[in-house]
Amino acid sequence: MEFKQDFDVSIAEHVTDSVFITDTSARIIYQNPEARKVFRFSNEELFGRSVRDTLHHHYPDGRPVPLEQCKVYRSAVLGESARDFVWQFIGRDGNGILASCSVSPFFCKGKRIGAILFATDITARSKAEQEAGRNLEKLKLAMEAADIGMFDHIVGERRLAWSPKLKEMFGLPVDADVTLDTFYAGVHPDDLEIVRRAVLETAKPGIDGRFQYEFRAIGQIDGKERWISTRGQTHFGQHGEPVRRVGVAVDITERREAERRVQEAAQHDSLTGLPNRALLYEYCTHLFAQADRLQAECAVLFIDLDRFKPINDLYGHDVGDKVLQEVARRLLQCTRKEDIVSRLGGDEFIVVLPRVQGQEDSETVARHILDSIRKTIHLNGLQLSVSPSIGISLYRRDASSIAELIRYADLAMYAAKRGGRDTFRHFIADYLQLAEDRVELEQRLKDALRSGSLKLLYQPVIDTATGKPVGAEAFIRLPDNNGSLLSPDRFIPIAESAGLIDEVGFWVVREACRQQQRWRDSGLGVASMSINVSASQFRHPEFASRFIAAIDEYGTEPGWLEIELTESALMENIPDAISKLDQLKSRGVRIALDDFGTGYSNLSHLTSLPLDKLKIDRSFTDNLETNENGRSIADTILGIGRALDLEVVGEGIESEEVMTYLRDHGCNQVQGHLFSKPLAAQEFESWYRSQLGLYH
Repeated sequence: MEFKQDFDVSIAEHVTDSVFITDTSARIIYQNPEARKVFRFSNEELFGRSVRDTLHHHYPDGRPVPLEQCKVYRSAVLGESARDFVWQFIGRDGNGILASCSVSPFFCKGKRIGAILFATDITARSKAEQEAGRNLEKLKLAMEAADIGMFDHIVGERRLAWSPKLKEMFGLPVDADVTLDTFYAGVHPDDLEIVRRAVLETAKPGIDGRFQYEFRAIGQIDGKERWISTRGQTHFGQHGEPVRRVGVAVDITERREAERRVQEAAQHDSLTGLPNRALLYEYCTHLFAQADRLQAECAVLFIDLDRFKPINDLYGHDVGDKVLQEVARRLLQCTRKEDIVSRLGGDEFIVVLPRVQGQEDSETVARHILDSIRKTIHLNGLQLSVSPSIGISLYRRDASSIAELIRYADLAMYAAKRGGRDTFRHFIADYLQLAEDRVELEQRLKDALRSGSLKLLYQPVIDTATGKPVGAEAFIRLPDNNGSLLSPDRFIPIAESAGLIDEVGFWVVREACRQQQRWRDSGLGVASMSINVSASQFRHPEFASRFIAAIDEYGTEPGWLEIELTESALMENIPDAISKLDQLKSRGVRIALDDFGTGYSNLSHLTSLPLDKLKIDRSFTDNLETNENGRSIADTILGIGRALDLEVVGEGIESEEVMTYLRDHGCNQVQGHLFSKPLAAQEFESWYRSQLGLYH
C-alpha cells in the first residue's frame, strides 16, 4: 500500500519512538525499526493481525488487557485523535511494556485508511518512579515510626515547610502555617539564644553546612515541654551564600528523661532519696559562691546516730533501713526547704544551712534535730530509739571548703559522743589535735594486737566476811610510748569505731583464761576471774560460742570465770541476751551485772536474766559515809540482791568506813584501792600469796 502522499514512511524509519500503522479494522500493516526492537515481532508475525490480539492480548500474569485500552484506538480508526495516554503492551517474549502513546487517523490520498500509533517505552522510567514512590513511602513510614519530623527552609523567606510530625512536636495543628516567628516562639526561652546562635553559625560561608543541636520546645497549644534534637544541612549558592536549610528533627524527651533519671540516681542515695556526697559537693560549690557574694554565713551539721548498730545487728538490715528512711524524713521535716539534707552513708547525715546568723541559728536547728530524731520510732510492732550526736562547723570561720567543713563537723560530732551522746558540739581547733591523737592511738592499738603487747592488770576481789581475796577482775591496758599504760576509756571507743572491738575483746578473754589456768597450775587458788565484756562485743552473734572456744583452748574450768555486762548491753535485746547467757551458764560460767543502778533498771527484765551477781557502781560508794543518796541507792541494790538471791559486789572501795558499812548491810564482796590497785600478773600473784599467808 502506498503511504507517501500523506505520510513519509522514511521519517518513521529514523524516529526513536515505536510507530505502528493499522487499517480500518485495526490490523497492523506497518511497524518501524524501533518498534521491531522494542516489541521483538517480525513483520511476518505482526502484519495482518489486530493490535488487540497481538499487542494487547494478555498481561504476563495471564490477566486479559482491559477492552477500555482498545477503545481509544478504535476511536482513532473512526477519525478521532488521542494524545498522551498510557497503554500496557505485551512484547513477543511476553513481557509487559508500558508506553506513553498518541494515536491519530491515518489518511492516504485524502482517504482515511486506518490509524497511526506513536508509542514511547516508559517501562524503565515507570519502574523507577514506582520504586522511588515505594522508597518514599517506606521513608515516610520509617520516619513516622521513629518520630522524625522534616523541615525545609529557603533562606530569605519567612515561611518554613514542616512535616506534620514536626508540627506535632511543637504542639501545632497539622494545617498550621509555619514561619520563622512560629518556630522561635515555640523554643523554650532558656534555649532561645542557643538556637539563634546555632542558626547563624551554620549559615556562615566557608563551612560544610552540617548542623546538629538540641533544645526544648514548648507546645503552643498544649503547653507541653519537649526536647528536640535537630540535624541537617545548609546548602550554599555559587557565591557562598546560604540558600536552603533542610533537615530532620527527633523528639528525644524520653531519652532526656531517662538520662535525667540516671543522673539523679547517680547523685542521690538509693535508700533515702537524699542527695549523696557528689551532689552535696556540687550544691555547696554554688551555695558558697553565693554566700561570698552576699557575705552570708553557712553552717554544716554532721549527724551520726547513737545506738543504731544494735538495731541493725538485732533486727536485721531491713529494719535498720526503715529506721534510716524515717530519720531522713524527720530531718527534712525539721529543716527549711532551702537547707540541704544529705546522707553520706551508713548512719551518717549532713545538713547544710545556707543562711545563719552566727552560732545561735545553727544551735536552734541542732536542737530541733535532737528533739525530732530521739522520739520513739514505731515500726512493725517494735518501739525503737535512736538519738543523734551532732557536730557543727561554720563556713569561713572554720574552713572554706565543703570537704574541710565536713571533716571539722565530724570531729565536733565525736566530741559530742564523748560528751555523753544525744547532744551537739561546735568545732574548736583543739579537736584537730584530738583527731591526730585518735589516729595515732588507733594505729598503736593495731600494732599492739599484731605484736601481742596489750596488757592485762588484775585487781583483787575481797570476801567481806573473811577479808580474804577470792578472785580477780581483769583490766586491759594499752602501753603508751612513754612506758605508761593507757586505761580502756582512752582506746575502747576507738576500737569500737575502728571495728577492732571484737578482736580486742576476745584477746582479753583468751589472755584471762590463759593466766587463770597458769595460776591454777602453779597452785594459786584464784577462785574466779572476772572479765568485762562491752556491749559491742556481746552483740556479736557468735559471742557465746567464741567465749566457750577460748575456755576450751586453755582448758580453763568454766566455773572459775565470770563475765561482767552492763544493763544497757543486756537490755538491747532481752531474748538474745538470755539465749547467749544460757549457753554460758550451761557450761558453768558466772554472770555479773556491772554498774547496776546507773542505767535504766527494769526489775521485771532483771528477774528473767540468769544472773549471779550485782555490782554497785563506784559512783554510789564514793563518800558513802556522808552521801545519803548514795547510801539509799546502795541499800536498795543490796535489798534487790537479797530478794533475788544474788551476790552483791561493791566497787571503788577506798576507806574502812565504806567497807564496814557495806559489810554490815549484807554486801558479799568488795574491791578497790583500799585493798590494792590493779596489778600486773606477777605482782598480783605475789600480793595474793602474801594475803593468803595472813590467814594460815
